[in-house]
Amino acid sequence: MKRRTFIKLSAISAAGMVLPLQLEGQAPAKPLLKPNTLITPNADFYILQIGDPAVLDAATWRMAITGLIEKQMPPLRLEDIVAMESVEATRTLKCIGDPIGTEQMSNAHWKGVRLRDLLEKVGPKPEAKVVVFRCADGYHTAIPLEDAMREDTLLAYEMNGVPLPTEHGFPIRLLNPGHYGTKNPKWIVNIHLAKAHESYWEKRGWDPIANVKLGTMIGTPSEGEKITGGKIYTVSGAAFDAGHHGGIKKVEVSVDFGQTWQEAEIWAKDTPLAWVLWKWDWQVPEEANPVEVYARATAHSGVTQDEIGLELEPVGAIPYHMIDAAIVEP
Repeated sequence: MKRRTFIKLSAISAAGMVLPLQLEGQAPAKPLLKPNTLITPNADFYILQIGDPAVLDAATWRMAITGLIEKQMPPLRLEDIVAMESVEATRTLKCIGDPIGTEQMSNAHWKGVRLRDLLEKVGPKPEAKVVVFRCADGYHTAIPLEDAMREDTLLAYEMNGVPLPTEHGFPIRLLNPGHYGTKNPKWIVNIHLAKAHESYWEKRGWDPIANVKLGTMIGTPSEGEKITGGKIYTVSGAAFDAGHHGGIKKVEVSVDFGQTWQEAEIWAKDTPLAWVLWKWDWQVPEEANPVEVYARATAHSGVTQDEIGLELEPVGAIPYHMIDAAIVEP
């Protein structure tokens, strides 16, 4: 009897995924993992924006810092920012509209500058409470000044060793750790210090804080996948808490409706601000049957996901991921 009598969570299936063909006499293929690399290639990194990407020319682009500041300074050129002390970091970005699934979550290695280094040049006035980012595509959002002054809040100009691609915010985007993509704006043309600001999505009723919640996502199997019985199948995926709960300690998988849980191997990780990738080798029963695959994460704080999610401080956890699949006879 399935335990999910009151809730049904479906994963976004791996559309277009091609399984490797194994010819007779060849060695078994390596297990298919999803994600299959810690760093997401730029071409595969998820893209989401309110309209078409803004196409900006580095030679003419300028970024002004305005508002409640003690010292005025000329608009910044890209070369001004690149000349500053640089910082490199591996960071995961996740879309607020895709809480369960890996289709809109990706991880990259970034290079940029600390936002606070720029703000210290102009000096925020005492009454300044938020930092507003206005973007070339019309988007705007704000973060608390205290978040902007964190050492790990960055203005990025490189992504995986190359200048930011147009789709990812060239020439400058914000990396605001711990928050969904709505608070990591692209194509920034103005930084404005203010007492308050109602952001683009807040006006439409969205979460004004947008903290990333603890979550685990199953990449393989995909929803509805047929799994050959009597063989070893590698269940895989990613887990992420954006550092709110101290990072991911372990990931567990269940194939018996949550009655028992098996610890997966975390095979790739960086800091708590990047996802961890995990896998678990499952000896699939021979008998043909429908099956539900569950995955849950436990953070270093001790928080473990449950079936319906958790409301916790400083930020909660989403329900653990569930995939419907089917065991078929060899």
